Amino acid sequence: MLLTKMGIRTTFPKFCKPISVMGTLKPSPGSTHNFKRLGRGPSSNKGKTSGRGQKGQKARGSVKPYFEGGQTPIYKLFPKIGFKNVHARPLIPLNIERIIWFHKKGRLDLADGETLTMKKMRDVGMITGSIKHGVKLLAKGQFDLKFPVKIEASAASTKAIKSIEAAGGSFVARYFTDLGLKAHLNPEWFLRKRGRLPLPARPIKRKDIQYYSSPEKRGYLVVENDPFYQTLVEAKKNGLNNASKSREKKSELEKQLINLDPATAKTTFSNNSSIMTLEQYKQQLGAN
Repeated sequence: MLLTKMGIRTTFPKFCKPISVMGTLKPSPGSTHNFKRLGRGPSSNKGKTSGRGQKGQKARGSVKPYFEGGQTPIYKLFPKIGFKNVHARPLIPLNIERIIWFHKKGRLDLADGETLTMKKMRDVGMITGSIKHGVKLLAKGQFDLKFPVKIEASAASTKAIKSIEAAGGSFVARYFTDLGLKAHLNPEWFLRKRGRLPLPARPIKRKDIQYYSSPEKRGYLVVENDPFYQTLVEAKKNGLNNASKSREKKSELEKQLINLDPATAKTTFSNNSSIMTLEQYKQQLGAN
């Protein structure tokens, strides 16, 4: 009142009663459905047999979707062919045309003398997703490769190797275990967590040793003249006896016989036995 007498007009905010929306909440149309009430009397139109009819397999249970009425099902008509190799190590295919496309777009990002490794392929986006076992280079687009590039991968086809070398580049097939491949792709993680990188493992399977020591496949054992390859060459040259000597177990008697020297042996052996003829045997029988 005092402010009004002084000529000051006051305005106060108008408060309104809040409207509650909790009572108006309901599910979206079509998001909910009422369940079908079965066996609730004849007036519901789903009583007694509950809409299944009288008797039969469908009234008592359900029919499998692959049931063919009793005839020989299709999964029994044909024999099983082939198998799934649970020990397979599938490699990610990479065609040469993809390398060419990245080079044309300027996304290859290789310095002078730098090698295009699997880590570099993943970093530039040439390979997307996880690399579980390695990368194999294929020859699609081999005739369009006109620039030299050094590539290192798990494997490559013969045509791909020829096209890379014809363009002035080089290829090396390198062996990686699962742990070695993880360290190759993510060396920062190993250095941060463990403070070191695991040593690269050598191939131990016969198939891997033959592949990565083959000059035609450009295996790293041959290209880099690895000491392990020198051991393999010497083993093939000198024979398997020098490479892996198998120790045969010998009994104590055999060891004594080997160490026994007839010249210094004090024990003398005498043999007085003789061969008896048939006549001597008959005379011996007559005498008895």
